[in-house]
Amino acid sequence: MHTLDWDDILARGLRAEGITETEAQAITQLQEGPELDRLLHVADALRQAFKGHYVNTCGITNAKSGRCPEKCSFCSQSAHFETEAPTWGLKDTETIAAEARLAADNGVREFSIVASGRGMTNRKELDSLKDTFRRIRQETGLQTCASLGLMSREALAELKEAGMESFHHNLETARSYHHEIVETHSYDDEVDSIRAAKDLGMYVCCGGIFGMGESWDQRVELAVDLRALDVDSVPINFLNPRPGTPLADRHDLTPVDCLKIIALLRLMLPAKDLIVCGGREVNLQDRQPDIFRAGANGLMLGDYLTTAGRDTCTDRDMLAAQGLEIRPAPHA
Repeated sequence: MHTLDWDDILARGLRAEGITETEAQAITQLQEGPELDRLLHVADALRQAFKGHYVNTCGITNAKSGRCPEKCSFCSQSAHFETEAPTWGLKDTETIAAEARLAADNGVREFSIVASGRGMTNRKELDSLKDTFRRIRQETGLQTCASLGLMSREALAELKEAGMESFHHNLETARSYHHEIVETHSYDDEVDSIRAAKDLGMYVCCGGIFGMGESWDQRVELAVDLRALDVDSVPINFLNPRPGTPLADRHDLTPVDCLKIIALLRLMLPAKDLIVCGGREVNLQDRQPDIFRAGANGLMLGDYLTTAGRDTCTDRDMLAAQGLEIRPAPHA
């Protein structure tokens, strides 16, 4: 195994230089013990250097649920699978604005509108979203975000003009494994939407879901691509297998695996935002407080798309116990 020079890795990280692919592959081989402790120590030092004691928090609304024509093996909202996921059309502006106000009261600083489907192309829906973003910007200090599937540059430009600041779109997994997870669109389709948002100067959130059967080398491969795309924030999701989906019986991750994944991404992307999102309760269990020691500087508060999250008071207490503060909302 490649010998890791932790002092050199830290020094380069403090210059915002990520580790090499060879070093990343060596990190994947670390077992719990002194070397894993060194990994977490360096990851935590980089988090503190670039992010201080502040934590980014995000919250979402499941604004349009179910009946999705895309076939993604992890997703209970796909119309290709028999699941118990709820279905509804796009929520109206008043409903989403009220949810945004409640999220702000609960400690969220970035609020994301998530809609099922291949992409938001319907004119009526786009116009409704534009009204919604204007309303949220008027009534809250929240950073505004949306996850709308595969989007054109033109549609994103309209939404940006109306007040959408961030665009979220995951690659889901490594290019070499993508076809095993997603059947109805390509990895390059994902990349095109991310690049369109980057070209417009938007803050881009792009990550993946871990624990879907990918190898450790493929986890490194995904991190390399995220670095090449120069995304601003990496949402880190851990598979919470949903009944009725092809991945319903997959349980690949241990809490230590999850911490290694977070730390690996911090060392690959020293200055970026790393936000732990779906599946943390199921996969990290009682080691959730360690996500910050592993290099994360954010987490999702509240419920997810089709599953319940942890009580927001519990998460805020977890932050306070570690001397961490929620980063103020950008327009507060």
